[in-house]
Amino acid sequence: MQAILVFIVVLIFLQGGALIYLVVQKRKRANREHARRDWQLAFRDDIYDYATSERQDMPTIQKENEDLAELELFALSNLTATPEHLERIQAFVASNMQAYYEQQLKHRRIDRRLNAYEAVSQFRLVAVAPMIHARWGKAIEKEESDVIVRTLVSLSPQDAIAIAKQENDISFFGAILAIGRSHDLQEWVTSFDELTLSFQLAILQLIFDRDETRYIALVRDKTTDKNPEVRKRALRALTRIGLEEDWKLYVPYLEEESSWVEQMLALRFLEHVVPDDAIPAILPFVGSRSWWVRTAAFDALLACGGIEQLAKVSSTHPDRYARQKATERLAKEMKHHVV
Repeated sequence: MQAILVFIVVLIFLQGGALIYLVVQKRKRANREHARRDWQLAFRDDIYDYATSERQDMPTIQKENEDLAELELFALSNLTATPEHLERIQAFVASNMQAYYEQQLKHRRIDRRLNAYEAVSQFRLVAVAPMIHARWGKAIEKEESDVIVRTLVSLSPQDAIAIAKQENDISFFGAILAIGRSHDLQEWVTSFDELTLSFQLAILQLIFDRDETRYIALVRDKTTDKNPEVRKRALRALTRIGLEEDWKLYVPYLEEESSWVEQMLALRFLEHVVPDDAIPAILPFVGSRSWWVRTAAFDALLACGGIEQLAKVSSTHPDRYARQKATERLAKEMKHHVV
């Protein structure tokens, strides 16, 4: 009986001790978080003053508060569009956080590494580019491999281009996201023929998206590329940046043996550029079996002023759908003229 009482007393003491320990630890954590919050608020003011040149000396980062400093730096760099402010933020990161990011880039958790890639890209921490480049090609997940390429586009375009010349499984959209970080496509255009397919397609897509008329020579050249995907992207880009003289580049694709995509792109070019002799080339496609080609043909015909030809199609074309579509488009056009 006495032994049982002793056991109960000891158990009560142990439970009480454990409870006291937990309360003390909770209080310590609360105090630590409170101190971290106070430091973060002070750092927010200090880094703003430094970025805006109100103070010349760089703020210091308290040990183990690098994550809080990163939050404030992200917020400040996203809120300010002043190049001078961004330059000072980047200088601060280069002087005070390089070691921290090198550590994060080697972290065993992928989410930490991905966050570090985004941070060094935003803060233009060029010094870590060799370390990032060396990591590409190792046993890493595809997501991380794609992020590495995007990061290097921001930090070291030549390293990114070197990767883009090698066999890799980056997707077309992954290549778009990567090259899209480049404000100037010149280096990519210069290396075009050495790049893997996804990057070639991405460059042509970005030329289309950005109306990059200065690269029209490349686009013209690629309209006859042996790869049909490159050819289609080039033809599409030319519909936006091409000149009337480029009409001749589309003539070979207004033939039955060409693909429906190439036929549609050729007709879209005619819709935008409107050469004088285009109508005879358009008419055969109003009865195409492809809905996309037919629609593009009617759009191009109207853009070229082919109202008279549209009326003839509506009454005499052998294809029932072509007659019906021509009648609908003609009625719509006449309604617009009346209005």
